[in-house]
Amino acid sequence: MLDTWHRWIAAFNQACEADAWSALDPFLTDDVVYIVAGVPFACELRGRKAVIAGFQRSVRGFDQHFERRTWTGVGVRLWEPGTVTARALGRYTRAGAPDLTFAAHGTWVFRHDRIAMMLDLYDPAEADIQAAMAWLGEHGADLDPSYA
Repeated sequence: MLDTWHRWIAAFNQACEADAWSALDPFLTDDVVYIVAGVPFACELRGRKAVIAGFQRSVRGFDQHFERRTWTGVGVRLWEPGTVTARALGRYTRAGAPDLTFAAHGTWVFRHDRIAMMLDLYDPAEADIQAAMAWLGEHGADLDPSYA
C-alpha cells in the first residue's frame, strides 16, 4: 500500500506540473470521497470525476500562479487495514512575496489498492496555518485555492 501511495503522490505531482489529470484515474475508486477541512475553502467532493475536477480547479487557481511548488510528506505511517497518514508540508515561491509555507494532516484510505477516501485537515489553531491565511490576505488576492 505504501508503494501505491508513493506512486499516487508522484502521479499527482506530475498531473499538477503538466495539467494532465487522467493519470490519476487508476488510483481512485469510482466513489472516492475527498474532504478538505479547517480552511475557508473547505469542501467535500464525491466521485472520481468530481475529485479530479476539484484538484484541477484548485491547482489552476492557486498552484499554477507560483514559480515553484514543493510538497513533502513527513511522518508517513501505515495503519492497517488500508490507511496511510502523513503530514504534508507545502512551500510555494512567488516573485515579490515571501515564500508561503504550511502543513496539512493527510489521510488516504484504500480499498482494493485504490484510494476510496482522502482527508486534508488544516488546523487553524496552528501557527503555520494562521501565517498562511495572513499571507493569502496580503499577497494572494488573485489566488483561488478552492476545489468547488
